[in-house]
Amino acid sequence: MNYRETIICTGYSRLPDGMAAKNLYGVMGVGFEVDPQNDCILNASCTFVTNMCNDFIKSILEGHDLKNGIEEPIEKFEKRYFGLGKKAIISAMRDAYNQYSIYKAMNPPVTTK
Repeated sequence: MNYRETIICTGYSRLPDGMAAKNLYGVMGVGFEVDPQNDCILNASCTFVTNMCNDFIKSILEGHDLKNGIEEPIEKFEKRYFGLGKKAIISAMRDAYNQYSIYKAMNPPVTTK
């Protein structure tokens, strides 16, 4: 796949007081790079301060098929992440997924007969 054919969908939410990321960014951002032909997340990132936490989110999201919704990676995240901002991160993930759903509704697949 040519990377010029992928799309980026982002989601944002407010962070709680006490998170270092709030002082830097103000909000939590989560982004997906998606292959719209097969709905697969190829890359993901978020506005965590540490690379370790960013890599953690990436490991949960990368390879996920968005045709199956977003709840599976959210459940994995909820079971494994114990820190401030859990709800904000989940909200940002849902927002990014909603942006992808909007994209898909506006760009239905082309079928050939």
